[in-house]
Amino acid sequence: MGDIDVDVVIDAGAEHAEGPIWDESTSKLWWVDITGCRVHCFDPVMSSDDSWRVDGQPGGVLLEAQGRPVVAMPDGLAVLDTVNGSTHMQAPIESHLPGNRLNDLAADSQGRVWVGSMAYDRSPDAGSLYRVFGHDVDRVVSSLTISNGPAIDENGGRMYLADTARMTVDVFDFDVTTGELASARKFIDLVAEGLWPDGMSIDDEGGLWLALGKASAVRRYRPDGVVDAVVELPVTNPTSVAFGGVNGGDLYITTSRFDITPQQRMEQHLAGAVFRCRPGISGSPSPRIGVIEEM
Repeated sequence: MGDIDVDVVIDAGAEHAEGPIWDESTSKLWWVDITGCRVHCFDPVMSSDDSWRVDGQPGGVLLEAQGRPVVAMPDGLAVLDTVNGSTHMQAPIESHLPGNRLNDLAADSQGRVWVGSMAYDRSPDAGSLYRVFGHDVDRVVSSLTISNGPAIDENGGRMYLADTARMTVDVFDFDVTTGELASARKFIDLVAEGLWPDGMSIDDEGGLWLALGKASAVRRYRPDGVVDAVVELPVTNPTSVAFGGVNGGDLYITTSRFDITPQQRMEQHLAGAVFRCRPGISGSPSPRIGVIEEM
């Protein structure tokens, strides 16, 4: 374990890089800098990284079927205009709760969006997980503190959801046809290790790749919860992972320098960079989502 080589692909110096997704149609990696209030798009062929400043902390980004980026803004899902950098609100979520913001999000193959929330001050039980499709916004999980993920294993009929503050990952039975979740149970408990489960992704064999804050590592968990691979990093807090590249063989890893000390920032000059490794197993790109109709 821990013998998978990693390379820096974007020495971004981001404050809190998060939410990477690979778009297969354009062969580009989208990601956000939450506290830096920027949405990024990286082209690995050109080694170029474009970015747009947005008015508020973006929790993540997905692409609609026609290619428009949809950003999890603090108060809902908004379309980003990549010409002028403006955002247009499509689906308000928790807009009545100014102390909350949206955090991580994911798409399923039916075009649904699954997006979580949290309080800025990390108040216990203030967050939720929502399912968004067309005109419908439904709260499907409540009483979360810091919602992260989710990661969807459609072949295995599972959805994984982290609560970073509680240092746990739950797993649900997931019906891809109906979008229903059932039978929530604990999958990972990291309290004894004092680690932060953050963003995650599923590989083509059903393994869960989980970014672990405070661990300087990404772990692969088998469906039975056993760890069978570790990617070690030169920074304290990896934040999320996404498969991409040719045939899905690259694993991109975002990292943060937000929750580390000034001394650690001096020592970890790559904190806030985006890394890449080739773990020897592939994963699927993020699906594009259906059109989110303005509400």
